[in-house]
Amino acid sequence: MTDLAGAGAPEKEAPRFIRALKAMRDRRMAAMFLLALAAGLPYGAVLGTLNAWLTTEGVSPSTIGVLSIVTIGYAFKFLWSPAFQSAHHPFPLLGPRRTWLLSLQLPIAGLLFLLAFSNPGEHIGLVAVIALFAALFSATHDIVLDAWRIEVARSDEDKDLMAALYQFGYRIAGFITGFLALLLAQFYGWVVVYVMIAAMMVLAISGTLLAPEPETETGPGHRRLTFQAGLPERERTFATLLVAAGWIAAFLMIAGFVIASFTQDPPPKGGVFVAEQGPWIVGLTVLLPALGALVLLLRHGRVPAEIVDGPSDEPQVKRVIRAVFRSIFDPLMDLIGRLGWGALLVLLLALTYRFTDSVWGSFAYPFYLDDRFGALHHSMADVAVASKFFGVLMTVAGAAIGAVVISFVGRMPVLVAGAVLAAATNLLFADLSRGGAGIDAFLEWTHIAEPLRAFAGWAAHISPEGQGADAGDRMARLMIAISGENLAGGFASVAVVAFLTSVVNPRFAAVQYALLASLTMLIGTLGRPWLGAMIETDGYYSVFILTFWLGGVAVALSVIEWVRQARLPPAPESAAAP
Repeated sequence: MTDLAGAGAPEKEAPRFIRALKAMRDRRMAAMFLLALAAGLPYGAVLGTLNAWLTTEGVSPSTIGVLSIVTIGYAFKFLWSPAFQSAHHPFPLLGPRRTWLLSLQLPIAGLLFLLAFSNPGEHIGLVAVIALFAALFSATHDIVLDAWRIEVARSDEDKDLMAALYQFGYRIAGFITGFLALLLAQFYGWVVVYVMIAAMMVLAISGTLLAPEPETETGPGHRRLTFQAGLPERERTFATLLVAAGWIAAFLMIAGFVIASFTQDPPPKGGVFVAEQGPWIVGLTVLLPALGALVLLLRHGRVPAEIVDGPSDEPQVKRVIRAVFRSIFDPLMDLIGRLGWGALLVLLLALTYRFTDSVWGSFAYPFYLDDRFGALHHSMADVAVASKFFGVLMTVAGAAIGAVVISFVGRMPVLVAGAVLAAATNLLFADLSRGGAGIDAFLEWTHIAEPLRAFAGWAAHISPEGQGADAGDRMARLMIAISGENLAGGFASVAVVAFLTSVVNPRFAAVQYALLASLTMLIGTLGRPWLGAMIETDGYYSVFILTFWLGGVAVALSVIEWVRQARLPPAPESAAAP
């Protein structure tokens, strides 16, 4: 009787943390790490390492800020993500998703190799073009990778674990494009640096060979659905053409500013561009399609129908409009239909959560290496050790802590804590730009001053350049500031990736995640020319104080989203996945 009763009882589910550990044995996790490495190498090479090279060539912060707009592809990748919503490739040798990954990884490696033999001091326009195409290919690679990551995940534990591994691999790529790159540049020059990065990109392709292809589901829960079945053709056409016109106008604004910055004397002011055209760009590329989706939902309802292809003799123009509408508006209408007003909150969180990180990335090397505008004037070896060795370890530690904490308390508390920490770390750099009195007090209070200064003093003398008697003190301050910022950054990155993944519908994985991930970089990317000009007029201290206060926006929005989710009714256990 006891045995029979026991047999009928449901098996007790293992704790969330144990389930996550068991998932580590899956080859998907190893592939996730290698593919994240392939994603992080070109980003670090184009946005970080290149800016260090430009700084050593004497390029001004304002010019670096303008040149950093070449990474705009990362902020606008959602515009062409619909092409990768469906896992299709004309020559799917490894399966559609993996073939696309390989098709993008190979030209990225080639462009990085070509960049090695460029000369930014004499041919900055050519460098900008190479960096632009590398960034575009890399951003497209991210679209496919994010879709693969979401499609192969089998549970919430898988999603959170793969988010953590993604951050881990991405930060290791930062170690390669940072620590190794700066040390090699110090002793062997920048040609060797970019040849090394290109070679590592080729090695990272092994992740594509190891990765399993996502399973293709054909059951009722995986039918291809669309919201356009009940919409008048005139409305579909108008909405599609309106969004296309908005995107074209936004790109013309950005292209006009970049071209004018390199051809006009004097160049246009970055602050004026951001203040006058930035809101229009955000409105045309993000708010316009979102408002269009909302209007269509309000007018025609929220129930999608199964996709029915048009007649065989349908004009090609109508086919294109139908496909574009289905690829753009269906995911947005799904997001708004599922979340209601919460969709606006998610979009605002995506726009603001990583602002301080995305805008600061372009000016980290100038702040460390330059001797103008309140910069620190460290050697490349100093920065390699403090930022790209010690700092990367702290980032990895922050990501690991974030992953562990998420497994115990869930993603929303971590999301809020990450926003608070990311904003607060700007005060560390503000203190550093004024001499580091606050950091010195912290070193003495924690009794780690002497051992850290001893290590920092040794590290400072890796460089053949003379550092002076206070080399250890200066390095210790730098290491503390970078440690705090990178711990917080790694922690926050895991939280935001896990959060964005949780709100994505797997049926629209490529488009929805690409949109949200793009928004995390949009404002920061557009703000770089303005910030570069502000550095030259007001110095780095004022910039850090400003970014601290702007970080408070993400804190407030995270708290509101946590409250909104806490008030949602629990999903029934028997409910099918969306």
